[in-house]
Amino acid sequence: MSDSTQSEINLQLILSAADSAAESASEVLLARFRAEESDALDTFYKSPNALVTDADLAADKAILLALQAAGAPGRILSEESETKLSDDDGLTWLVDPLCGTVPFSTGMDHWGVNIALRRGGELIAGSLPLPSLGERLSATKGGGALRNGKPFTASSPRTKLSESTVGLEVDGPEEWRTRLKSDLDWIPSVSQINTFASAAYPIALVCLGRLPAGVFYGIEPMHFAAGAMIASELGVRVTDEHGDPIDWSKDDELSVVVIGWPEIHSQLIAAMR
Repeated sequence: MSDSTQSEINLQLILSAADSAAESASEVLLARFRAEESDALDTFYKSPNALVTDADLAADKAILLALQAAGAPGRILSEESETKLSDDDGLTWLVDPLCGTVPFSTGMDHWGVNIALRRGGELIAGSLPLPSLGERLSATKGGGALRNGKPFTASSPRTKLSESTVGLEVDGPEEWRTRLKSDLDWIPSVSQINTFASAAYPIALVCLGRLPAGVFYGIEPMHFAAGAMIASELGVRVTDEHGDPIDWSKDDELSVVVIGWPEIHSQLIAAMR
C-alpha cells in the first residue's frame, strides 16, 4: 500500500492492514495473558490511575510494525505513542493497543484492541478484536460490519430502558467525584449497570447485541473510534450526551459519549437530560 490521496484510498486494503495489526497485537497480548509467572507483567503508572504494562507497549510496537509492513499511510495516534507513517496528514490511525489494562492484568476477559483510521473528520475503517474470546469485529465506511471476517448483523437485546443493562465507564476517581455530584441521575432509569474498566469490551458487546447501550465519561477518541466505526455500520447510534454526532476532526478528550441501539439510545438521552 503506497501513499495515497484521500480519493484514492482502497478501503479493503486499509481494513486488511488494520486487521493484520490487530492480529499481531492479539498474539502479543495472548502470550502474556494469565501467564503463570507471578511477575510476568512489568507495570507502572504514567499518571495517577493510568496503569501501563509491558504488554501494552509490546502490543503498541506490534501494531506499528504491522502497519509499516503494510505500507499504511498517515500517522499513528496511539494511547502509548505517536508515529508518522507518511506525509498524508489527512489520515490518522487512532490506536489503543490494550483497552482494558486493569482487567487484562488481573486475568479478566474485559479487554480488547482498538485500531481505526480517520480521514479528515470521519472514520473510514476499524478493527476491534477481543482476543481472549476469539472475536474480531471490523468495518469500513459504507461497507457493513464483519465478525471474524464474515458479514453480520445484530439488534438490541431490549426495547425498554427500564429493563436494560447499560455499560458505564468513568475515567478514574477524579472523574467519578465530578460525575457523582450531578451527572448520574439517569442511573435509576435503567435496570442494571455494568462497568468493565474498558471501552472496547462493552462497545463490542453492544455491537454483538448483548448490551443495548453504554455511556462513557472522559474518553479520548483512540479508546472508542474502532468500536464507533463498527457500531455505526450496524445502525447503532454514537453521540454526545445531547444526542449530537461526535466531532471526529479533533483529538481532544470527550466529556460524554453515548453508544446504543436507536430505541434505547433515545430513551437514555432523554433520561440524561
